[in-house]
Amino acid sequence: MTPALETLLVCPKCLGALARREDAFVCLWGRCGFRGVIADGIITMVPTTEAEMTARSVFDDQFPVMMHSSDAPGSHMAFYAQQAAEFWRCLRWSGARTVLDIGCGPKLRYDLPPEAVLIGIDLSYESLRHNLDLDVRLFGSATILPLPAESVDAVVCSYALHHMVGQTVDENHKLLRRTLSECVRVLRPGGILVVFEVTPWWPVWALQRLAWTVLRGRRTEFLGVFFWRRRELEIAARWYMPVGTRFTYRAIRVSPFLVFPFAFTLPRLRLPRLLYPFEIAVYSWRMP
Repeated sequence: MTPALETLLVCPKCLGALARREDAFVCLWGRCGFRGVIADGIITMVPTTEAEMTARSVFDDQFPVMMHSSDAPGSHMAFYAQQAAEFWRCLRWSGARTVLDIGCGPKLRYDLPPEAVLIGIDLSYESLRHNLDLDVRLFGSATILPLPAESVDAVVCSYALHHMVGQTVDENHKLLRRTLSECVRVLRPGGILVVFEVTPWWPVWALQRLAWTVLRGRRTEFLGVFFWRRRELEIAARWYMPVGTRFTYRAIRVSPFLVFPFAFTLPRLRLPRLLYPFEIAVYSWRMP
């Protein structure tokens, strides 16, 4: 990292300034005691508690599938082709120079302007280790972004919000709000937040709301996803977006007979779009 990029980082515990100390970044405030180790070109931006290490291993177990989840023609057409074009238009229109990718995964699935700097943050260490498209690789959480206020021009969150789950539906709501709050905090005036997500049809949403907490409590690893309806995302974002924010929503339209995997963790279970009970969508919020 260049010294200019190093100044983009702050302590994830207290948001204080960081200083480079050979193989680590150390909080200058001293009281919180944070030390972010640098290894494999990745900066660790979370304390290595047992819970966080468990979260990391869950994502890393899926790494081989994540690496190739967008390669199949059906998956690319449904989840990435139109979305990448939409994000490219947003970046070119806004002239973004510093981009933050939340849940960046093992490789880039969209194009960037050649002058743009890309910061990736993920809780999958293996994904970060293999993602050579990033200028800055951060092993950390979207709920505590290690970046100063108003420091990035664009934030993209590609199918990551539904992976941010706790043990209850209420905890899921809190994680969603904390993530959106952090996205707004780090965006500069005129910046843009772009979210790619799958939105459950109403019957799926109603069933999820009723049964998720019970099923999650019976088996911690089960139901490691929680899908959000458009209304819930809009309401959660409205709490933190400044007055004058422009919101847009675009449903991705593909052939009802296009076949793709139902979930990236089950690549052999394929369904036509007609039977896939989710809306595939792009959300964007442009700051005033």
